[in-house]
Amino acid sequence: MFFNKQPLFFVETPHSECFKAWAEHQHSLTDKLVQLKGSSQLEVLFQNWIKPNWWDTYFLQINDELIYQREIIMRHKDTEYWYARTIIPETCYEVAPTFFDRLNSESIKNLIFGESQVRCSNRICYPVDEQCLEFYWAKKYLPDTKGTLWCRLAEYQFQHKASFYLIELLLPELGTVA
Repeated sequence: MFFNKQPLFFVETPHSECFKAWAEHQHSLTDKLVQLKGSSQLEVLFQNWIKPNWWDTYFLQINDELIYQREIIMRHKDTEYWYARTIIPETCYEVAPTFFDRLNSESIKNLIFGESQVRCSNRICYPVDEQCLEFYWAKKYLPDTKGTLWCRLAEYQFQHKASFYLIELLLPELGTVA
């Protein structure tokens, strides 16, 4: 399954080379943050089964009755660096429930990186602002969020049978971490 790459809005924004390096990073952002800052703190904001919304249906083309959605904020000390949303369609979860149940006690990075049964099949980066739904996912938890954020949307194939998704909204503060 491939997500719909047709944007509804176009956002033009400059970005620093440092920020571009984060947006295009192919490995764990958490590991990179720990390497540069010495530590990171993951806060789980929401984790439960819900019905897919319009964005899930239109952009990710999910037709399942339910999705498992997990939302987190990653920070170092008192600074937030990104918001992330994991979306696991019910049909993907049913392939191996115990694998995905690890999210109850582990970071998504442990399920993605170093796992032979998971492979990134599609990834795009694009800017979002107040015109875009994605912007408000972060703003819900971080009300002072302003300007343009960079969104990293990745599709992961699980056991070559089904897909799940990771959406990371990179906050402006991340562009200062080099």
